[in-house]
Amino acid sequence: MPDGSARQIDSPMGQLPLGVPASALGMWSPWLVGATKWSAQVHEAFGTLASEWQNFVSRRVKEDFAFMQRIAQCRTPDQVWAAQTNFWQKAIEDYGNEYLLMGKLAGGLASKAAAAAQYATQEASAEPFPWSKAA
Repeated sequence: MPDGSARQIDSPMGQLPLGVPASALGMWSPWLVGATKWSAQVHEAFGTLASEWQNFVSRRVKEDFAFMQRIAQCRTPDQVWAAQTNFWQKAIEDYGNEYLLMGKLAGGLASKAAAAAQYATQEASAEPFPWSKAA
């Protein structure tokens, strides 16, 4: 602004407002872009993991309440035994399948994160440093 009330980003000495040289920001720019892409992919993958785990826990809580209702309706020890056997078989199957799925999702997260990090590194190293352009 003409009255001097706001700082300008490009000062006469080539520095940003806090005394940071403008060339330093340019040097880190490819790395920041890559880090942002990596962060977005990791955030999305963790969101998928969290959503899947929440859905699983919700389904298991419903199974637990249904089990309590079945036990309350049992009239003989054989009915109790059958209800418990069915419950534990289903629980073991559900948890086993869920842990396999979570392992696959976590593996996908790790491979996506590694690929994004590698891509960011390649992009950052492919771009010359600002001070090397002057020569």
